[in-house]
Amino acid sequence: MRAKGWIPTALLTLGVPAALAIGVYQPETDEPADPIATELVSRLELDIRPLLETHCLQCHQGTHAKGGVRLDTLSNIDSIIAQSEDLRYAREMVSTEQMPPEDEIFLPTEHERLTIVQWLDDALAYMPPDGKVDPGWMTIHRLNRDEYQNTLRDLLEIDIAAHDLVGGLPLDDVGYGYDNIADVLTMSPTHMEAYLDAADKAVEIALGPMVEIGNKPRPMPRIQRQGNGRPLRQGGQFFTTNGALRSVVEIPITGEYEISVDTWGTRGGDDLPNLSLRVDGKEVLSKGIEAENEGEAERVAAKLMLDAGTIEVAAFFTNDFWIPNVADRNLAIDAFSIAGPLSEESVTRPALYKKLIADHEPGRAHAEELADWLLPRAYRRPPEPEEQEALLGLYDAIIAEGDSHEFALRQMLTGVLMSPSFLYRRVEHPEPTNTQLVYELSDHELASRLSYFLWSSMPDDELRLLADQGKLQSEDALRAQVGRMLSDPKSDALVRNFAGQWLLLRNLPMIDIDRSLYPEFSESLRTDMETEARLFFGDVLRSGRPIQDLIDAQDVFVNERLATLYNIEGITGNDFRRVALDDASVRGGILTLGATLLVTSNPTRTSPVKRGLYVLEHILGTPPPPPPPDIPRLETSAEGLGEDATLREQLAAHLTDASCATCHQRMDPIGLAMENFDAIGAWRDAYTDAPIDTFGVLPGGVEFDGPAGLKAILMDRLEAFREHLTSEMLTYAIGRGAEPFDRPAIRKIADETRENDDKLAAMIESIVLSDTFRTCRGREAK
Repeated sequence: MRAKGWIPTALLTLGVPAALAIGVYQPETDEPADPIATELVSRLELDIRPLLETHCLQCHQGTHAKGGVRLDTLSNIDSIIAQSEDLRYAREMVSTEQMPPEDEIFLPTEHERLTIVQWLDDALAYMPPDGKVDPGWMTIHRLNRDEYQNTLRDLLEIDIAAHDLVGGLPLDDVGYGYDNIADVLTMSPTHMEAYLDAADKAVEIALGPMVEIGNKPRPMPRIQRQGNGRPLRQGGQFFTTNGALRSVVEIPITGEYEISVDTWGTRGGDDLPNLSLRVDGKEVLSKGIEAENEGEAERVAAKLMLDAGTIEVAAFFTNDFWIPNVADRNLAIDAFSIAGPLSEESVTRPALYKKLIADHEPGRAHAEELADWLLPRAYRRPPEPEEQEALLGLYDAIIAEGDSHEFALRQMLTGVLMSPSFLYRRVEHPEPTNTQLVYELSDHELASRLSYFLWSSMPDDELRLLADQGKLQSEDALRAQVGRMLSDPKSDALVRNFAGQWLLLRNLPMIDIDRSLYPEFSESLRTDMETEARLFFGDVLRSGRPIQDLIDAQDVFVNERLATLYNIEGITGNDFRRVALDDASVRGGILTLGATLLVTSNPTRTSPVKRGLYVLEHILGTPPPPPPPDIPRLETSAEGLGEDATLREQLAAHLTDASCATCHQRMDPIGLAMENFDAIGAWRDAYTDAPIDTFGVLPGGVEFDGPAGLKAILMDRLEAFREHLTSEMLTYAIGRGAEPFDRPAIRKIADETRENDDKLAAMIESIVLSDTFRTCRGREAK
């Protein structure tokens, strides 16, 4: 809900003025004691701290605490909230009996373990009594490469599949696993140069090239002579043998053109000298030339429709004739030129040109009309009067210099595309450094946050209209827009950019595979794997499927190549289709995707360590700490075992190092459970010379076997997966990393997702309706 007090404010951000009516509310400062917080702290002191001192603090206190997890600093509700990430990790470790380690002298009893887990659950579920959470800050956000290109697509109606507009831009930095994190999206002089090039290119693609309509001839460029004779002025030729003048010409825009030749010749024999005009080798005109005297050339011309692009135009002398001292037929070409486009009616213009420029009376009124259309869309908000005036001032200055009306309009477009208000997304917080002042995003700011979350692009007309009318803030309106936007093909951006980074699909092109060991692998198969993963995630997103299907699905999306790899019969052709799996299938879910198995492999073999780490980090959200710098490689640890040592034996040798064991006793069993899948994701029952053992035991004594057993364990830990997926999706949605103060919001969104049948779309809806998405606070000045 909006606060009751509305105040106007004016801010200068990046030199762009913005005076907006905004609503803010100030949290209460003198609140009565929170009984839930009081009880949590009381239980911490009476019940939990003694258990921590007995079983945990010997490793998890002080600046050198193992894994960076400190439990000695818990003292009040603020510290509990601040250390929520540590508590979530501790909860996972204690509840699954991975901590304390089995070799500890004093292990907690089952009752003590349950006491700790229950308190951790209650601490992680804590919400302030007013139900409001700290929404965090919103850093000014430069459009990343994908957002920039998509925004140009939607603003200027450009087919970005046919035009690379971001090839010159530096690659975006990545933070928290994603390339849309505002804090790492910096701006440099290289960016500005690339943006200017991209803006010029985008305007030309959107409007077509700027061409002069008329029949004024232009000399052919870079004429090449073929045949004997003597050159004439203006690139011409007097041919004494058969020959040609050739020119490669750039046709700027599809339309009607006229190719002309000023020519004369000597008759020789019964026939006139013949001129043949050809375009890309095809004759378009053939004519005998009657003019016989230099200075009295006749003009021969051919009008024809030409498509935009590069063509070769040639003028040939084709019928040379010579009898010594009797007859000599020759041809002279004085001028070789092209004119056009000849008329506006013949020209094929882009749709945006027809909408913005054609059929308008040139003048300042037209420029004002263009500004009215352009600025609210490009800036994703109503423009300030001074912004409108500045843009029209640019038009006036260009006209005053004597340039054309159309050129001035094009420069207006380019100028807007270079504006900080186009290149950045920002929120007009009234006191940007006031960490206590929570600001509710305006309708237009909310529309932008929503569209860049789901589409990686600007708001469309429907979103913009709702924002203009002040109708986007209601929960019903937001729910309706989320549903509409997820059903739009533009939501493929969410699949491509969120799932592509969360599941490491973007790493696929960089994975090297030894083709001598895996001859069935191909670049086409690599592309198929990425397509399958996107189709699968997109179907879970749009078809109302629960997030459990991401762990263990009953279907796959395959074409013939993937079906062959997966040993699925009856599939032919390159088209992808959904295939239902029988109960005996080893496929289904993220972990058995060819893409996942490939990105967690080495060039010559599988990597149980990579696969185990993938599950801990990307599925459960409990990655181990980085290894110490002096940790030996697997091959070094396994020295002395002999050449016949299995991968399991090598990993076991690695565990003899105490500094390795803590993490690898969690990772390795998970990765070994996937050993039936080779480096490119094909199933195998045995190594070349040994059986495959996929049995594993996790710390705490949990036993499992193979992919099915691993999936069963993950389904038992659905809560951890749900919260981690929520955290990842929220990070992507708001463009900043999840902080400890976000934990209550994450837990609330995860709970709402569970209550809505665990649908992935319901998670997205809950994120959009959350205070974290719809509000922000100030940030400490750096």
